Amino acid sequence: METADNGGGKPAALALLSSERPRTLNWFQSSGFLFGDWGTSRLYVLGIAFAVAGRSSLYLVGGMSLLILAVGWAYSQICRIYPDGGGVYTAAKHRSRLLGVVGALLLFADYTVTASLSALDAFHYFGLGAQQHAQVEKVQDAGEEIILEKEGATTREPLLSWRSPGAWAIVAIGLIGLMNLLGPKHTAGYAVLAAVGMVIITLLVVICAIPQVDWRHLGQHIGRPAHHPMKMWEAFVAIVLALSGVEAIANLTGVMKKPVYKTASKSIWVVAAEVAFFNLLLALIMVSIFPLSREGHKEDMMAELARHFVGPWGEWPVRIIGGVLLLSATNTAVNGLMSITYVMSRDGELPAVLQKLNSFGAPWVGALLAAGVPALVLCFAHDIGTLASLYAIGVVGAVAINVTLCAFHPRLRRMSRKVPMLLLGVLLAAIEITLAFTKLPALIFVTVVLAIGLTLRQITRYTAKKRPKPSLLRQAIMEQLPPEAFAKPKLLLATAGSAQMARPALQLAKGRNAALVVCFVREVALSYKVKAEMQLTLDTDLAAQSLFREFLSIGHELGVPIIPMYDTGTQSVELIAETAAMNAVEVVLIGTSRRGAIHHLIKGSFQKNLETVLPPEIPVEVLSILEPIPAGVGA
Repeated sequence: METADNGGGKPAALALLSSERPRTLNWFQSSGFLFGDWGTSRLYVLGIAFAVAGRSSLYLVGGMSLLILAVGWAYSQICRIYPDGGGVYTAAKHRSRLLGVVGALLLFADYTVTASLSALDAFHYFGLGAQQHAQVEKVQDAGEEIILEKEGATTREPLLSWRSPGAWAIVAIGLIGLMNLLGPKHTAGYAVLAAVGMVIITLLVVICAIPQVDWRHLGQHIGRPAHHPMKMWEAFVAIVLALSGVEAIANLTGVMKKPVYKTASKSIWVVAAEVAFFNLLLALIMVSIFPLSREGHKEDMMAELARHFVGPWGEWPVRIIGGVLLLSATNTAVNGLMSITYVMSRDGELPAVLQKLNSFGAPWVGALLAAGVPALVLCFAHDIGTLASLYAIGVVGAVAINVTLCAFHPRLRRMSRKVPMLLLGVLLAAIEITLAFTKLPALIFVTVVLAIGLTLRQITRYTAKKRPKPSLLRQAIMEQLPPEAFAKPKLLLATAGSAQMARPALQLAKGRNAALVVCFVREVALSYKVKAEMQLTLDTDLAAQSLFREFLSIGHELGVPIIPMYDTGTQSVELIAETAAMNAVEVVLIGTSRRGAIHHLIKGSFQKNLETVLPPEIPVEVLSILEPIPAGVGA
């Protein structure tokens, strides 16, 4: 049987299924990943906000800061609920596989525009593209001299030009895609370095600007909000960017140090507080400049702030560091695209060709797709304004789905959490609807992504029905189960869904040179007819899949064959007895009961009930945990 080249000699399917990753990511490293998206967003959000709302942009940035804090709180709860990965795809597919796919496709649209926008803006920071400076016009009104801002003329570089940021962005994305063909890298250190670089250039601008700002007369440079609330709402919606980083944090909970909730919460709140505070402070500094072009520095406002308050010696470090950070964000987005397509393909939602690996262990088809789609987008939209309008609709939709579903999750428990979570979901849904009605290109873009993705899903499912292929779990079961395993003595472990007894049971089976039959019965309290696609099976029960994945992994480690048995019914005792008789086991193992005395009075001892229906020659043994269970094992 083919084995994966993973250093441990695991069979290929088990290596893919278990995807064991040590929990080594601490809060500081997690913060680096989140800051790489939220923190670097100020490189373009400030300029876009000023272009959209001029001197009243301070209010928009303030609203955006509050939204970041709210979303940060929501995802700290999501990370608590889903300690093994709480991204929208994982969370939504627990409710509906179709909803999970829609959420993943919205994230695909988000990462696509993130890669395009970040790469494009990087070359604006490197000094390419047209620049525009505001002009001052003095007029006389009732004998008083009034100074007005006036826009200068702007010329945009064509795409096919040596000074075109769009052309160089396409080249950069292509090179990043080729680099990702060399396989996955340890990116936590780079993410932390990128975060430190962003903090340095932010502090440089802030420290030099604060003494120079005329704080006494600053109010004269702050514009008034639009009188029509809908105008301010549309302007706010236009700058709702850079929320996708929090989805990356949710997906990383599976490799965070325990307790996951504390690790994730600390990283989220540290970054959210920094971004909310410094974005608002930088917005104040920005509006203090007079005159300032609304359109001229949409792409490189941080560099303009450095030029104004620090001077030429400070502008170019900001441009160089900012450009490098944006290219790093491009690489992160390309990696995100590869991960989304690979995981969905592995789950049978997208064509299997996206799982094809090269000699470096990288999904080469997914890498080509992850680089090709953002490059294609840049061919049609190579200005920051258009890309910004495409950006928000994907990420807001994905976050809205995740937050809204979490509001109804039973582990959220308190109404003091459920109500704010639901209100935030409604707010994000309102933003998504507004974007759909006011940003026609964004609606067309996300519709095309959803249409192509869902069409590929239907083709994949149709092909799978025509040519049935075992699931990854069933492949892993077959790989580790040689024919001679059925000739060995067999022990049966009855479990209600916990893998805590896995290692003691497997060690006992190894000592007796036996195979272990793992019997998981999903006890159904009510009997009613349901549609076939809604019935729980080994291929649809996520808890059973997680359980057997743990047993298969430990079984491979100890060299013990696993014979998984899955069933549903109202009488778990009878089903376990039938399984024991069918497999001719020598002994049935059960774990120590943690139920109270009242339960025993009502339902009776599970062990006694089981012994009454088993043949006398099959004893029941109570197994206890003899040693600590390693981190990551068990339910």
